[in-house]
Amino acid sequence: MQELGRKNRESGFTLLEMMIVAAIVGVTSALAVPSYIDWHARYQLRQAATEIQNQLSVARISAMSRNSVVNVNLILSGGKVQVSAGDASGVSVIPATQMMSTVTGLNPAPTAVAFSPLGIRSGGGTGNQQISISNNRGLSYSVRVTPRGKVSWCPAATCP
Repeated sequence: MQELGRKNRESGFTLLEMMIVAAIVGVTSALAVPSYIDWHARYQLRQAATEIQNQLSVARISAMSRNSVVNVNLILSGGKVQVSAGDASGVSVIPATQMMSTVTGLNPAPTAVAFSPLGIRSGGGTGNQQISISNNRGLSYSVRVTPRGKVSWCPAATCP
């Protein structure tokens, strides 16, 4: 039936219109996916650097509150970075934490950081101690521990 002069075949979308929409969605997706993958890799590395910074800060505070030396160990095991800490008597201060699976590099590996009961870094010389982590896409971030025990991270292979 025709209503007001319209034909039934004029309702809906044609196959050509649907194919044009599908092509636009496909091209947009093809352009967006690589950017998303790069962003996600940077995000996971940033999360790992933040996690290491937080764990080192907790270890420093634990050293001061326990009035004991706390040792933090970062190791590369099975292609994944792990962080753990214990005090001088061997009691675990930080349970072993494994970084996301895309965080695959640690330099130097293994790394040890010790905090004295005063919260300052023990050993490691008078300069900053740099810990560099990298992901499976070749991007590197670093965590810096100053001789006074302050911990920070930066989105570069070495912190200034």
